[in-house]
Amino acid sequence: MRYTTLLLFFLGCIFLSCKNDSTVSAAFEDATKIEFNIPEGFVLEELYQPSKNDQGSWVAMAQGGDNTIFACDQYGKIYSFKAPDIGQTLVPDDVHPLELEIGEAHGLLWAHNSLYVAVNKHWREGVKNGSGIYRITDTDTDGTLDTVTMLLRLEGGGEHGPHSFVPSPDGKEIYFIAGNHTLVPDQLKENSRIPTNWGEDNLFKPYLDARGHANDITAPGGWICKFNPDGTEWELISAGYRNPFDMAFNADGELFTYDADMEWDIGMPWYRPTRICHVTSGSEYGWRTGSGKWPEYYPDALPAVHNLEQGSPTAVLSGQTLNFPNEYSNGLFVMDWSFGTIYFADLKAKGSSYTAVRKEFLSGTPLPLTDMIAGNDGHLYFATGGRRIDSHVFRLRYTGAAKSEFKIEEENDEQQLRELRHRLEKYHSAKDPEAVALAWNHLDHEDRFIRYAARVALEHQPTDQWETKFLSENNSVKIIEASIALAHQGDAALQSKILKKLNSVALKDQTAEQQLNLLRAYQLLFIRMGEPKASDKKLVANQLKSNFPNTSDKINRELGQLMLYLDPENSTQQLVALLQRHTQEGTAGQTAFLSSEVTERSEQYGPLIREIIAKMPPTEAIYYGVLLSHADKGWTKESRSSYFQWFYDVLNAKGGLSFKPGMENIRLTAMQHVPDNEKNYFQELSGVYSPETAIAELPAPIGPGQQYGANEIGSVVWGAELADYKVDFEKGKRAFEAGMCILCHRMRGEGAAVGPDLTQAHTKFGNYEMLFATYSPNDEISDQYANTLFHLKDGKKLSGRIKSETDATVVLMPNPFNDTYTIDIQKDNIVKKELSPLSPMPSGLLNRLNPKEIKDLFAYLQAGGDRSHKIYSAEK
Repeated sequence: MRYTTLLLFFLGCIFLSCKNDSTVSAAFEDATKIEFNIPEGFVLEELYQPSKNDQGSWVAMAQGGDNTIFACDQYGKIYSFKAPDIGQTLVPDDVHPLELEIGEAHGLLWAHNSLYVAVNKHWREGVKNGSGIYRITDTDTDGTLDTVTMLLRLEGGGEHGPHSFVPSPDGKEIYFIAGNHTLVPDQLKENSRIPTNWGEDNLFKPYLDARGHANDITAPGGWICKFNPDGTEWELISAGYRNPFDMAFNADGELFTYDADMEWDIGMPWYRPTRICHVTSGSEYGWRTGSGKWPEYYPDALPAVHNLEQGSPTAVLSGQTLNFPNEYSNGLFVMDWSFGTIYFADLKAKGSSYTAVRKEFLSGTPLPLTDMIAGNDGHLYFATGGRRIDSHVFRLRYTGAAKSEFKIEEENDEQQLRELRHRLEKYHSAKDPEAVALAWNHLDHEDRFIRYAARVALEHQPTDQWETKFLSENNSVKIIEASIALAHQGDAALQSKILKKLNSVALKDQTAEQQLNLLRAYQLLFIRMGEPKASDKKLVANQLKSNFPNTSDKINRELGQLMLYLDPENSTQQLVALLQRHTQEGTAGQTAFLSSEVTERSEQYGPLIREIIAKMPPTEAIYYGVLLSHADKGWTKESRSSYFQWFYDVLNAKGGLSFKPGMENIRLTAMQHVPDNEKNYFQELSGVYSPETAIAELPAPIGPGQQYGANEIGSVVWGAELADYKVDFEKGKRAFEAGMCILCHRMRGEGAAVGPDLTQAHTKFGNYEMLFATYSPNDEISDQYANTLFHLKDGKKLSGRIKSETDATVVLMPNPFNDTYTIDIQKDNIVKKELSPLSPMPSGLLNRLNPKEIKDLFAYLQAGGDRSHKIYSAEK
């Protein structure tokens, strides 16, 4: 049973007792209010507020010896304090900074009489003790930590940088986890359980994030390694994560982490929610940048133990060392920063891996949770803060019956399957002739984690030891798995032989899972070994085309990719038909969303989630919209017209921050495949009009321009290359005209009023918001300036400004640059009328300007067209 109570923060210690014998203790000096949900039988105490005492915002904690707890400010020092007695709190004199030049840690661990520190701070000139793994020791045994030793230098930092530690179950080794902006050091690649010839492994070039996030980050993404206490032996264990912050071992000695989603991708078919992953030897979890993320069913990666919803994962903690009821002993507590929630995931053995039953354990509003530890006293200690916001430290105690000894069942089928997986995993770090026999024997195991472990073991062995075995194999599952292994590790000269073996496996005769695996094997052979010779390409197309389209959405996705790649007749038309069907059906995929109650806990993310739920994008249709943007053959004018008008439908939906600019990038790519003599027609059909008729009086851009993305524009404005460039008012004004901004916007009385006046824009919006509105105008469209979209009976769509209207006719101005061009629409032909999701302002206008022109334009916008603005002063 749960209840809600308001914690009032007063000077001193106040105890509020509530029903169900659950209590909350607080000690605060301000009037902040936090609304908590606390489980029955527990007491919550506020111990300290570091931010109120100029000690930063704490994001990492560790339990040391002698009742000492260590904590670190995200951008500052490491502190230590003694855990206070029950009913007592901390005062500033109880909290002591380490007198060492090290801090900014995301991870702390006390082990082997040392404090291990994961520093998260980009290396640059003058930086001492930047990103890396450090060991702090007391060399003179006087009770004070005095010596800092770097064990491993890391390149990367920020919120996706180096993170946390956990000791191995036997205490002999330490595991470390890093986000996807942290490069894998060479010494880990030299000793890796996951084959290190990783790649993006997408059949078609993926779309990068339209807002520039992680666009230069490639495989393998976030990763996990282990090392010995003195840092002389390192081994890479697992990779393919986005940004997991922490990890923990359960009572079975198995490792788990909690990986982050990319909330800007919500609504796109490649979006993946936050998820709990089982960190097995050599595991790959398929994170790739932008649209390149692998679906969970790909056999060259592993599936999550449990998918959650949206959030910002932070700490993970095993319940086995807490003085909590036995029901928590073999599960995981996981923290979500965004929505202020601690979940408990009750792990249930499933084959050689696990599934989980999840429930909400504790929550608060506002409660930006950063880290938690099990204290030596068996209580749960946790911190809030991060990003320099208000920070607190709490202690949660269980006051019910004493915990009895927890025992794991000694013998069961799942335990035997885990032992088999462990036997296979021993060969992830050793070449041994015995490995081939054991791995081959289990390549067709019904347990996916065992099949995966067997294939990775095989990939660690020389291919000449098992190539002949593959060529004589008749078991379809083994053929598929071994083909994937050969695609990864084999010689490209083998491609024809491997394709012949795969062609011997009839797709329709396989289980749904194996059908997907077979299609992925084909893809990997083309990705890794290159385009096959024409005869092989034709044979594979003939083998597969009778199965397309399929009754399964997943199989259609993978077959659709292969059909477009192999180019059998009518494949483009079939993909357009699937696009139309899923648009009409509004197929929205399987993504789970937070409840309204949970979204209310975050003012930043909650409203976005609620908007998306109310206006869900048709994700399955978007998949085919993306795929068709790569199609350069097989189009008819009718199918292409249907495709480009489809962008109106999808942009009427609501997605994450990258949704609309991402769809515009997809439209622009598709337009590259349109013949030059038809480009204007299809541009106008999709609501984008050429300004050519209105630019005769404007200065031409100096150029040369280029295709700019968010990253490139950000680099121009804020990057090092033009850091010393002196902006000029006259050049900025000229760029405002050459970039055609003046055709729609006014600046200090000059220009048109089609769009908003920009004179005061710099006082209302931040620099990034102004920059992105210029780059991606479809993101936010004011009702005052939006076009009207008309849906006609024949399926066509027309968008523009209404010039006039009678009882029978609407006169529409579709071209914002030419108000003399109008279209008459008969009202009895109109099915629906609504605001257009496409901005009247075309995207890509900056592509005509060179970098210096863009820099001058942005300065002109920042100055509000004022030549006396400080941005133009001589002082730089």
